[in-house]
Amino acid sequence: MRTLFIKIFLWFWLAMAGLTVLVTVVGSLTASDVVWPGRRTLTAATTLYAETAVLLYEQQGAAAVEHYLRRVLETAKLQAALLDESGQPLAGAPPPDWPMGRDGARREDFTVVDGKTFLLRPVTGTGGRRYLLATVFDRNLLPPPPMWTRARVIRLVVFVLGSGVVCYGLAWYLTRPIGRLRRTAQRLAAGDLAARTGAKLGRLTDEIGGLARDFDAMAERIESLVTAQRRLFGDISHELRSPLARLRVALELAQRKAGEEARPYLERIERDAERLDELVGQLLALARLESEATLAESKMLDVAALTQEVATDADFEARAAGRTVTCRIASEAAHQRILGDEELLRRALENVMRNAVRHTPEGSSVEVTVDAKERNLLITVRDHGKGVPSDALEAIFKPFYRVETARDRASGGVGLGLAIAAQAVQLHGGCITAENLADGFQVTLALPTLGGVAVPAAG
Repeated sequence: MRTLFIKIFLWFWLAMAGLTVLVTVVGSLTASDVVWPGRRTLTAATTLYAETAVLLYEQQGAAAVEHYLRRVLETAKLQAALLDESGQPLAGAPPPDWPMGRDGARREDFTVVDGKTFLLRPVTGTGGRRYLLATVFDRNLLPPPPMWTRARVIRLVVFVLGSGVVCYGLAWYLTRPIGRLRRTAQRLAAGDLAARTGAKLGRLTDEIGGLARDFDAMAERIESLVTAQRRLFGDISHELRSPLARLRVALELAQRKAGEEARPYLERIERDAERLDELVGQLLALARLESEATLAESKMLDVAALTQEVATDADFEARAAGRTVTCRIASEAAHQRILGDEELLRRALENVMRNAVRHTPEGSSVEVTVDAKERNLLITVRDHGKGVPSDALEAIFKPFYRVETARDRASGGVGLGLAIAAQAVQLHGGCITAENLADGFQVTLALPTLGGVAVPAAG
């Protein structure tokens, strides 16, 4: 989301900054000549000449003005003529090539023609009479205005910074609801089915508000479907328990009365009944973990000691199959007590260890290690099996997921043990991961200690 925010911010800012620079450059090229410092100086000088000529004309007559204008020509190289209001010469004569405007009258503003500068200055005499002083400079006295003045640079900097602040706010305003929608989608993907975008986003009436409302409707639909599915699993499993129990009682009575010929068939029925009972038990456990399980029965636990106890039991079972389970407590910090549900953690550890025993080769050992690192209690269970494909490392913690190669149905699992372990660890605010090793497979259970208190997962 930060990428979208940065893209919007930079694109808007570059557009506004470029537009500001363009306007500044065009403004410089088309700026009025009045703002040129050189023109102001020239205007002031010609105004002084005009006022002096008018004063001489009114007090001493045209001859004095003629003398004055010749002196100006000699000293300042400025050719000038004093005209009355209608443009008739009073002293001196304006050049015949004086530029004329579209209306046929003499142009009064600064005009540069053929390298000469023409300027007509109006002056009012002491009696209120209006005069004109026509001046001609034999060179161009109006160089192009400077492109970058100090004031123009300051304005440009202020505009660019100001546009940056505006664009930052605009990008934040546009991406904020998208970011909230993304965080909600991440919570939903992580299993928090109660995640919604919230009331503020829902009040928006634009397309983003509509998208948020559609997302909430989709989340509600998904939550209702998943809840119904979990309830169905739980109900079916619960309903299967009673006839299964009656079946096992009947089977035991039949074994007592049956002869030797029927015994192999009854033993086969017993094995299948045990598998079915195990499957129903795991389904019930998973359904409770997903819908009902809480940490209300939690207490302070020495998880390292609990792991050692579970490993001892698993080792007893594994030896019957020619395998062993060893447990090592890596440090004293591993014995720190955390808040947790003993039964849930025991079930998680048993499922992971039994899964490892099932897949480690005969004659090898499953190695269990407990350690504490970076505010987490880490329990690793390592076997020497073939591992799983890399794209299945996360999927093996989903219910009924089976790897079609090494860990298939023939191994005896039903694809629920690791899912139950993952749910139990997640309920304690931890996480469970799997990785392939060079000569084996390892599952790691990470439980947050946070000063001795586990943090329950949201939802």
